[in-house]
Order: sequence, then C-alpha cells, then structure tokens
Amino acid sequence: MATVTIKHITKAFGDNVVLKEFNETFQDGEFVTLLGPSGCGKTTMLRIIAGFEKPTSGELYIDDQLVSGGKTFVPPEKRSVGMVFQSYAVWPHMNVFDNVAYPLTIKKTPKAEIKKQVDRVLGIVHLTQYAERFPNQLSGGQQQRVALARALVAAPKLLLLDEPLSNLDAKLRESMRFEIKEIQKELGITVVYVTHDQTEAMAMSDRIFLINRGVVQQCDSPEVIYNHPSNQFVADFLGKVEFFKGEAKDGKITFPAMNGQHILYDGPKTGKVEVAIRPENLYFTAPEEGQLTGVLESQYYLGDVDDCRVRVGDSLVRVIAPGHVFKTLTDGQQVGIGVRDFLVFDDDGMLEQLLKIQT
Repeated sequence: MATVTIKHITKAFGDNVVLKEFNETFQDGEFVTLLGPSGCGKTTMLRIIAGFEKPTSGELYIDDQLVSGGKTFVPPEKRSVGMVFQSYAVWPHMNVFDNVAYPLTIKKTPKAEIKKQVDRVLGIVHLTQYAERFPNQLSGGQQQRVALARALVAAPKLLLLDEPLSNLDAKLRESMRFEIKEIQKELGITVVYVTHDQTEAMAMSDRIFLINRGVVQQCDSPEVIYNHPSNQFVADFLGKVEFFKGEAKDGKITFPAMNGQHILYDGPKTGKVEVAIRPENLYFTAPEEGQLTGVLESQYYLGDVDDCRVRVGDSLVRVIAPGHVFKTLTDGQQVGIGVRDFLVFDDDGMLEQLLKIQT
C-alpha cells in the first residue's frame, strides 16, 4: 500500500490560484476524503496525485518516491494508482470480465494470471455472476462496481475516487458508500476520495479535509470536524446549522432578535458573538421549562423526523424532533425549546462573507 506526502503544493491556472500551500501526509491504509463546494480545488488535488496535472509549485511523494515536483514528473501509468471517475467509463462493447481485465491485457499479462486476478476482484465487488454480461445489461451501481474492479485489478498502491457515486440514485448511493468502505477495509488500501457530499464524507472517512477556495479549512476525523468546527464555514458546510447574533455577558448569551431571550453560557468569549445551533441539538418542552420560548410556525413530517420552524421574536428557529412528535404538536401553539449544545464564534463578519460567497 502507499503513503502520500504533499509538500507545499500550489496550483494555478493563469492568475486563478485553485490550491494554496497544501501540506499533508495521507497514511498507509487511510481513507481520506477531500470535501468542499464546487471549484474549491479538491478534484485538482486528486488529479495532481494521479499525475493528470502538474503542480505549479511544491512536491508530491508516493511512499518515498518523488512523483511531481521541480523537474521530476512520473506519468500516471507509472504511479501504481487506480482511479475511478464520476462517469462509469466502462467499454460498452466489452463484457464485465473483459472490462475489468483491460489494464492487465494492455500490460500483456499472461491469460492464466489475468483470469486469476479478474476472478479475485470480481468476487470482492460481488460481480462474479455477471462476468459475461455487457454494461447495458447492468444497473448503474453494478457498472460503477465494474469501474471499481477495473481500478483494483492491477493491485495499485493507491485508489483515487472522483465523486464516483454522484450519478446514482439516493438509495443506491447509500449502499455503495458502505460497499466501498468494506472493500477498502478488506484490502487495506490507501484511498483518496473526492466529494461535495458531506454525508458521504462523514460515513466513509478516517479523516476529512474540508477545502474552500483552495485552502484547507480543517482536517480531522468526522466526529471532531462536526462537533468542533474551526470556523463558521466548517460549521455551516457539515450538517444543518442555524446562526444567531447574540451578546455574551455575565454567564449567558442574550439574543436581541429573540426579544432579549437568552441561553446560559460559561465559555471564554465575551461581547458580540455568532451562535451556531444544530437543529438536532434542540428539543421541545413545556413553555415554562424551555431555555427559549416561541410559537410553532410550521412542521414537516419526514417519517423519521419532524422538521419544525419556531418563531422566537424576529428569529425563526429550526428544531428537528423525532417523527412521533408530529402528532403531538399543532401549528400556532406556544412551545418551549431546550438547548443541548451550541457553538460560539466571534461576530467578526465571517458569517456575512460566507453567505455572500454562497449566493
């Protein structure tokens, strides 16, 4: 397997700098996800690792071998890298066996060895019984597994995946997440995965690199990056969150737009703050028992959850309650809101910049 070491990599296309000083080591056997909005630089970084792009500056090592940097450039076919693209890119005139065998065929691998390796990898991706079928006889998920098998058949040191599930329907996408993760565990292979889907990143990754405008905003495990975001962009990009302006003073945060209602706070920040509250960290209670009190304005029954909006002063607060709550509440009734957890940031204008970027 492989370690990937990235040293001070920057990539620019003319005056447009899409990656800035990327520094990191992806460990052997690690599942790393490059996550971020469209145009943030994540696919560019993947293409640099694959050898499809050259960095403007910096160095890239696979294990101890310098593959990009200075005057050195190792072409993709000599990097021992397998890559799966967003499009399935399977040959329509070849059956499953021949599609998977293609990388070995062009290397003139002996036929007996080809059969052995293809049979092995078809078993790993659960396609053994489809070896003689053609792509037009397969579902989208099966075609994507063919592409995955083809990337794995030559036993690469490193597997790169560029939004491989984005063309699948929601239910199939969910099942494929776990299949890919199980295959990675079984083979112990190093994976670098690119997506803009935060749920995919949370479900599959050992570490997430959240990128915005070419700069890594935070790198950590899914749990840490979700519960302890380094800034408002990270908090907003991962999961559902609402931001409210408040003032931290005397052991509480007061919200002017909520008729001066407050929540208790014993943290270090004082003065004007931005409070980020994830709606799953709120719950309904009796009006006299809530940390906040408001009027239920609307609710949306989604089966497993009741997605609600509560008017608190001039603010609209989102509460995600269990599905069974739907039958116990009526639009227009007064409710109390309990707060399990929240995040506090300095009110430094970062939120306004974030909203401006998104619109």
